[in-house]
Amino acid sequence: MKMTTNRKLTLLAISQSNGDEPPYSASSIAYTLDNAFNYKWHGYEALKSAPNKQQIHRTLRDLWRNGLIVGTRFKDEPYGGGLPCWVIRYQLSSEVEYNFMAATCNALHRKVDRAKHGINFFGAVIDMGLMPDEVAALSIEVKRLLQRTHPDKVQGFDAQFKQMIQCRDWIKSGIPLPAPTHSTEQHQPKISELKND
Repeated sequence: MKMTTNRKLTLLAISQSNGDEPPYSASSIAYTLDNAFNYKWHGYEALKSAPNKQQIHRTLRDLWRNGLIVGTRFKDEPYGGGLPCWVIRYQLSSEVEYNFMAATCNALHRKVDRAKHGINFFGAVIDMGLMPDEVAALSIEVKRLLQRTHPDKVQGFDAQFKQMIQCRDWIKSGIPLPAPTHSTEQHQPKISELKND
């Protein structure tokens, strides 16, 4: 396959982190290339014009057919209550395992952080804590990922290993139980009150 300018720059856009976790949708890649052209980003000097939607989809299809990228279908639920639709998201073939491990570690880190510290909602901490059996399952998952990201066993997962160390320390220091919620029984009238004497 001939490596054209569009193909090179599309691969560059897929390989660079833009704040989102890979894989990326075609619209996200188009947004990156559009910004690269408008703001003259370093590395994108060969971009003479912002590619249109058809060019991006054609380039992605060519790269996928030649094995340089892989695409995965995801169900996309738009913000604001729109109808869900299927979207293909792309990532470099060589980074599939890394991206999967990074996404798994990030999701677990967010879950443990939320359980330990909750969410600050206008000065009130909400959604804190987990039940003991859930904490035990999280602990097992953290230990498993510590083994899979250990620098002595595999290279390139240093950030993920540090995340798992932090998760392990949070779990060891104690995850609180969930805050008690109001029982619906308080609001239900007693059966004796409903009887007509």
